[in-house]
Amino acid sequence: MTDTEPAPSGTDTVPLPRATPESQGVPSEALLALVRRWERSGLEPHGVLVLRHGHVVAEGSWTPYRPEGVQLVYSVSKTFTACAVGFAVDEGLLRLEDRVVDLFPDEAAAADAGPRTRELTLHDLLAMRTGHRADTLFWRAEEPVPFVQRVLALEPEEERGWFVYHNGATRLAALAVQRAAGTRLLDYLRPRLLDPVGIGPAAWLGSGGADAGYSGLHVTTDALARLGELVLHDGAWQGRQVLPPGWAAAMTTVHTDTSHHPETADWRQGYGYQMWRCTHDAWRADGAYGQFAVVVPGADLVLALTSCTERTQETLDAIWQVLLPALSEGPLPPSADAQEALTAHLGALTLPHPVPASVPDGPGPWVFTHEPTEEVPRLAAVTVSPADDGWSLRVDEGEEVLDVPCGDGAWAPVTGPWTAAGAWTAPGVFETSVCAVESPHVLHLRCVDGTVTASWNGVPLAVPALHALPAPWA
Repeated sequence: MTDTEPAPSGTDTVPLPRATPESQGVPSEALLALVRRWERSGLEPHGVLVLRHGHVVAEGSWTPYRPEGVQLVYSVSKTFTACAVGFAVDEGLLRLEDRVVDLFPDEAAAADAGPRTRELTLHDLLAMRTGHRADTLFWRAEEPVPFVQRVLALEPEEERGWFVYHNGATRLAALAVQRAAGTRLLDYLRPRLLDPVGIGPAAWLGSGGADAGYSGLHVTTDALARLGELVLHDGAWQGRQVLPPGWAAAMTTVHTDTSHHPETADWRQGYGYQMWRCTHDAWRADGAYGQFAVVVPGADLVLALTSCTERTQETLDAIWQVLLPALSEGPLPPSADAQEALTAHLGALTLPHPVPASVPDGPGPWVFTHEPTEEVPRLAAVTVSPADDGWSLRVDEGEEVLDVPCGDGAWAPVTGPWTAAGAWTAPGVFETSVCAVESPHVLHLRCVDGTVTASWNGVPLAVPALHALPAPWA
């Protein structure tokens, strides 16, 4: 199987039912205003899908992203992990009251764990109420001691109940499921969750035979909408119970006080099982750089969004301020002009890209070298060559060299995990944006005088390099 070939699923995805916005009590003008607000604010949306009363009333993808393409959803992975724990509890493989030290008795540190560590349960892991003041997971660093052993040796500074956003806790919960089930999370969830709700291609980053759990899942924007719709309906999908009875309610019950969180209002409403409570009596699955499944039970509304922004509150405020007040309990009169404007806008979505304003000096190719920076440490050089349909980029990241198609003032068609748009924007100046389409990340390059400067739209949280961003198809 190639790096770009989707993993097989056990079912053909059945499209979600579609309806006009007005028939579901949603003004087309409000949906258009929401999308335009995100765009004008520079929040860089990549894909959106809005469900009202179970019907898709708006869907769009910003080129080069595609509705059928998967994208790294970062910590929305946690919500899928919480679902896996629910199945494992229902099947008798785990109990919420299981102590962490008993879940990992073979770890060297379990016998020597401190009194607070010995009290920690699976419930505490799911609710991020372990009492640690800092995350126990190291980012971008090799762990000198095996993960479980190191965490069990870290005595929490506070009593159980104290919240900190804790990737390490989710990783422990994910490992517990995989040890108990004897299989990877994705394989465990495929027949229990993904296939029953119609989630197709999916890939999950992992190591040592285990999926990461806390992050690393790659799914479509449509998959996030299906997850939200499942939670909205108490774990039932089109009348069939998929999640164990009561588990969706457990996921969306506030188990941990987050009022001391340093961020803004929608971070301070409380935490459930790997989901955040929001203002407006809403819930969200939330991943870094703006990956969301927002569930508003009182409005029978689900909004799925993939994007690249660190401005979560602005993204959510647009929903609260533009869309929610406009909703009607019943159908609205048809509005052909408004629907046409919305359809036209959603059909022409694209990420910004360089626009030609000059011509190259000579036939090429042109080689530009890069001095490594903290933000872009792996890039060594970029070679730009003419191609029949634009340009061809050779991106040298030292250990990996990538050949990326590049459109001339337009995004090249997606034929692999990377694509680009570029142009000569001034005499001797070539600018290009290279999109890793299975992630939220775009690398912006400015090539001039034999050198290239580089910056990310958002620095990848694991390895900040293009070659590390394709989905890990097994």
